[in-house]
Amino acid sequence: MNDRRTPIMAELNKNLEDTIALFRSLSPDELRVQVYQDGAQWTVQQVLAHFITIERSMQWLFKDILSGGPGSPEGFDVERFNRTQPQKYDGKPIAELIAEFRSVRTETIEIVGSMSEADLDREGRHAFHGHGKLERFIVWAYEHVEIHLEDLRKRMPKGESM
Repeated sequence: MNDRRTPIMAELNKNLEDTIALFRSLSPDELRVQVYQDGAQWTVQQVLAHFITIERSMQWLFKDILSGGPGSPEGFDVERFNRTQPQKYDGKPIAELIAEFRSVRTETIEIVGSMSEADLDREGRHAFHGHGKLERFIVWAYEHVEIHLEDLRKRMPKGESM
């Protein structure tokens, strides 16, 4: 039988290590670069805070669907969540944010490891993706980070190594 959990957990772990290596390589000036010009207008450091807050919310979603719940509540305001939640981490040192991201991602990997293969096919609602399978929502955890890291790389001054 093909175990879908193993490659997902491996990808979550690879994404964790790659993300941490990137953030550790950045200077204080690079951490203050504004990545987005509209919406939340996050700096590089605030993007890492977003990873923490959104992944915690995804863990809630995974657990809700696993327990037979519907997933994300109808009308959940993703934009509001994204505007308000990362601000809770403003002023925290980058080392603390990195440690917290490692902790939250490790917990996500543990959640996936505790699932049965059949659990990946459970269905529910995701605030961004709508109705779908739990497997898709879990994969989104690392895909989401990759999208933001690509945006971050584009905003770095020319000639910077990332």
